[in-house]
Parts: sequence; C-alpha cells; structure tokens
Amino acid sequence: MAKLSRIANVDIALRTTAINEQSFSDMLILGSHVLSTARAMTITAADELLDMGLQDTDPLYWAARDAFAQIPAVRQVFIGRRQVDELKISVSRAVPDADYRVQLRWRDEQGQQLEAQVSYKALEADTVAEIASGLASAIAQTAAPVTATAAEAVVTVKNKTAGTALAVQPQGNLAMQVVPGTETVTQALSTIANGPFNWYGLVMTSRVIEDVLSAAAWTESNEKLFGTASADASILDPDSTDDLASQLQAKQYFRSFGVYSAAAAIQYPEAALMSSMFTYYPGQETWALKKLAGIAYDELSEGQALVAHGKSFSTFEPFRNFAVTQGGLTAAGEWIDVIRLRDALVEQIKVSVVSAMINADGKVAFTDDGIQMIGNAIRAPLDLNVRRGGIATEELDENDRIVPSYTLSLPRSSQVSFNDKANRVLRDVYFTARLAGAIHVSEIKGSLSYAL
Repeated sequence: MAKLSRIANVDIALRTTAINEQSFSDMLILGSHVLSTARAMTITAADELLDMGLQDTDPLYWAARDAFAQIPAVRQVFIGRRQVDELKISVSRAVPDADYRVQLRWRDEQGQQLEAQVSYKALEADTVAEIASGLASAIAQTAAPVTATAAEAVVTVKNKTAGTALAVQPQGNLAMQVVPGTETVTQALSTIANGPFNWYGLVMTSRVIEDVLSAAAWTESNEKLFGTASADASILDPDSTDDLASQLQAKQYFRSFGVYSAAAAIQYPEAALMSSMFTYYPGQETWALKKLAGIAYDELSEGQALVAHGKSFSTFEPFRNFAVTQGGLTAAGEWIDVIRLRDALVEQIKVSVVSAMINADGKVAFTDDGIQMIGNAIRAPLDLNVRRGGIATEELDENDRIVPSYTLSLPRSSQVSFNDKANRVLRDVYFTARLAGAIHVSEIKGSLSYAL
C-alpha cells in the first residue's frame, strides 16, 4: 500500500523544552545526625524524625518542629546531614524477654547501600549494663564498618574509617545521641549543594559562632539565604562589637539574617520565620510584623530593641495582646524580601530567555524582531512579579502622569557593533523595575478643632 506522505508530507517540530527552575521556597536544616546515609532527605512533618530514632531533645527536631508549627508553613523541609563518626546508644531500662534492636545502614566503596539488623533478647536477670554489652557484641559481629564497645548502660559505636556514611535506628528501650564530628560547615554544605536537592533557605542547628560565620560566608558565595538566632545579651549592648550580630554586620553579608531570642538554645525562630515567609511568592512578603507560633517572645526595652535593630538583627516582641517580629533586615542592612525577590527574578529571567532561544523556530535572528523576542522573554517575568506584588503596579504621579512598573531598553539591530554580531552576543539590554516595598511604620498627625 502506498504511503500518504507521497501526497501530503507532514513534519511537526517539538518546541516544548522545559527548564528546571531553582526553587526559592524550599529550606534546608543542617544538623549532625545518623538518620540516613544520604546527604539530604525530605520530611513533611517533624515527627518523621522521631520515627527514625531521633530524640525529641535533639536540636534537629526542635528546628523542624518550629518550622512546621507555623500557620501557614512550608509543605516540606530538607534535612541536611553533617558527618558523624561516633554515636552513643543508651539502654534506658532492662525488660526481661524484650528485644533490643538496632538497624545499621552504610555504603560500600561503590556507593551501594548495605544493611544489617541487630537484635539482643534480654534475659530475666539481665541488667542494663549486660544488655548494652550483649548489644555491642552483636553489632561488632556484623559486616558494618564500625566498632562497638559497652560501658555501663551505653554502647559507643564508631566508624572504622572517618567519613563513612552511616545510619543507625535503635528500637525498644534504647536512646541514641550523636557525638559531633570534625566535618566543617563549609564541607558539609558544599557536599550537599552538589546533590540533587533544590533548596534556597538555610537554617543550622549549631549555635557555635564559628559555625554560624562559616555558614554565612558559604551562603554569600552560593546565592542562598541563611537564617540564625542568638541568645547572646551582648547583641543588646551598644558598646559590644564582637557579638554575632556585630560580626555579621561588619562583614556586610547580604544573604544572612539573625534573630535575637533569649530562648535560642532550645528554639529556632529563624526556622519558624523562614517557613512562614516561604509560603509566599518572592516579593509578596515582608519579614517584619509576623506572628510566630511556638516561639517565646522577648520583652525588651525600647533601647535594647533599637540596639539590636541597629546591628541588623531582628527581634520578636510583644505589643499589647500580640507579638510580632521587628526588623526584617539582612546583616548588610537590605530587606530580606528584596534579596529573595532579586534572586528569584534573576533565575526567572535566565530561564525565560534561554527557553525562548532553545525553543525558537530554527534560531533567534540578530534582527530587530529577534531582539524583541529577547525583550519579550524579559518582560514576561517582570510582568509576573508585578502581578505577584514584588514589583509595583503602574501609578500616577502628582501631575497624573503614568509611572510605569518598569522600563526596558533594547538596542536596535543597526546599533549593534559588527564584532558583537559576528560573535553573536547581544549587549546593552537594560531594565529598571520599581519595588513595591512594604509599610512597616505609619506616622499619622491630626488636630482637633470646633470648626474645620
């Protein structure tokens, strides 16, 4: 039978390539744990960490708890792993005939995950020390690349080779506590960033100043957003220049923000605030005047609050029958929402322009029409952010003239140099957009009279 293509030859091209876009509404909590051999994992509720064997007294749980406690809150949180090479498993009590189980997971040299199940059945006369000894012996007999020793009611498990990815899940009257390792924050974040995890906001369980400064430095060069908190009273002291807030401000970090909280040792207001704000599109929010669920407020004097704000640290303070955040600045003095909007807009314009070029019919010609195609690709994300509220809508000035949301300047093809055309590089494309901003303070004056 003859083919119809002899009469009608039809060819349809696909110009439907979609580009993976960076998220600006996902956060990662970095902490030391042995819950997984992966460098990062996703949870949708804080209790998932408890199901994996984490104690409810662990800072990692506290940070996740405060993130998910908000109304509204992010749908998911990434949990980043800082390497741990030693942990302690405690036998909480001796129960005759009870099974004390430990699941071990590790990766071999080829990266394949292996697993071993360890169980010790308690005898009638066993003490907690004898149960710990029996459990340590059972762990040592597995193929897991660890050593296990018992002392009193505690089993100490150590990696034979530092840096080996190890996951441990105890069950049945057992409690686990990790011993912080030697891996630096920079090493951990660099490894996590190389993985397939799409996140923007960073929170860290560590309150050690050196760790916080390392995270801030890493964040600045990797276009993320880092939040921390501190209970250091020196932040409220105008004469202090070596507290965390002063050090972050002195380094002019545009991508790090801090919150003063007297309860920072057991609460994570930065995680709570980030989770709440990440439910908005970039530019739709301000990080000041926000309520935080489950976070203790600080009753500061006006002078103390002004000192903290002067160091670009936010506070969470009570006003009559409610408490809200005050500040909303990064360490360098820029509004947090402006940094997030800026980063999102950069990504959106990149994706829009590249999408227009790779899905074009053959090519984007170096003509006036081709240059307009690039211009339209830039206008699309600008218009999107006008609709979302990050960029101001068109307004009228005092003379009723239209003030546009943004201006875009494109060269004509005839204005482009021979060399740029030969190299196929389009230059001299500029735009200026008006930020919608936010009102944090209202100053209102009036007078009373018997006549107007």
